Amino acid sequence: MKRTVTFAIFLIFSLVISAQGTNEYYIAYIQKYYKQAQTEQKKHGIPASITLAQGLLESAAGRSELATQANNHFGVKCSGGWTGDTFLKDDDKKDDCFRKYKHVSQSFEDHSQFLLRDRYKPLFQLDVTDYKGWAHGLKQCGYATDPGYAGKLIKIIEDYNLTQYDVAQVKKEQTPVKSNMQPAVQKSKTDASAKNADADIDLDEPEDVVAVAFKTKKGKKNMSAVDLVLEHKVCRNNGSRYVVARQGDTFASLAYEYNIYEKTLRRYNDIVNPRYELCEGDKVYLYPKRSRAARKYAKYRVKHGENIWQIAQDKGIKLKSVYRLNGIEEGQNVTVNQELRLR
Repeated sequence: MKRTVTFAIFLIFSLVISAQGTNEYYIAYIQKYYKQAQTEQKKHGIPASITLAQGLLESAAGRSELATQANNHFGVKCSGGWTGDTFLKDDDKKDDCFRKYKHVSQSFEDHSQFLLRDRYKPLFQLDVTDYKGWAHGLKQCGYATDPGYAGKLIKIIEDYNLTQYDVAQVKKEQTPVKSNMQPAVQKSKTDASAKNADADIDLDEPEDVVAVAFKTKKGKKNMSAVDLVLEHKVCRNNGSRYVVARQGDTFASLAYEYNIYEKTLRRYNDIVNPRYELCEGDKVYLYPKRSRAARKYAKYRVKHGENIWQIAQDKGIKLKSVYRLNGIEEGQNVTVNQELRLR
């Protein structure tokens, strides 16, 4: 009887989470680290919501390889006179050196120390509860090259109501009353924003991130205790990360899964026809493709059944680059045995 009641409670909780459209791994991460983020806010004046949002974004809610094996939640590399333990991982180059921490708390503290540099001084003139100002300020101060980085942080903060931890900390500093506030979540919005951004501290982007989820008929994702599927494996081609579409995938569902705007995802994959639907086996790039293909594909001969878009996707090169390199007018296709320059 006790087991039945316990399972029923778990199922009800899962259904509540499903209705809110949130990611259970994000919720677990927030519950585990919100106090650490508040500690950093108290010590250094960095909003807890900003620290949590960046940790969620850069470590895939603590499930990236770098986070699980090196306790590195912000992708900080070994530069800057680092003398501690290291973790080697292929990133911009083979066996890139990342900082390895004994405890996750050290990663949070190191992230705070990074933001205490002169470059980010203007941020500390903002109110600690001004999460939007901090998000935009990080981008303006050069923390990330992705133009949508601020929007990504803001979306995470608002989707998961992370501002409650800023308010809680401010109240705690003003009055010595113990807070009983517990982690909470807010209904997720349907807008999707990009997941990982390229920051100037070489933030890690996970190769494999596993989540439980199911897709509705409209292509959106909701958490469920019943219908579970594995998140797509992230692969790399010509330096750009991509996933392989499965049956039933849409641009909307993949955009939601990887926290990218759907229109951005379509642009990364050179989709100009708004009615184009994904086919099983399609490569779907999560980041912009390169302007040139790998050296071994400097010249490529068109095979039977291929079109110019398929070639661009297969070789991880922007479609407009294929047109430009070969003097082909945009919209024109290629013929069998035609030789193309891809770099």
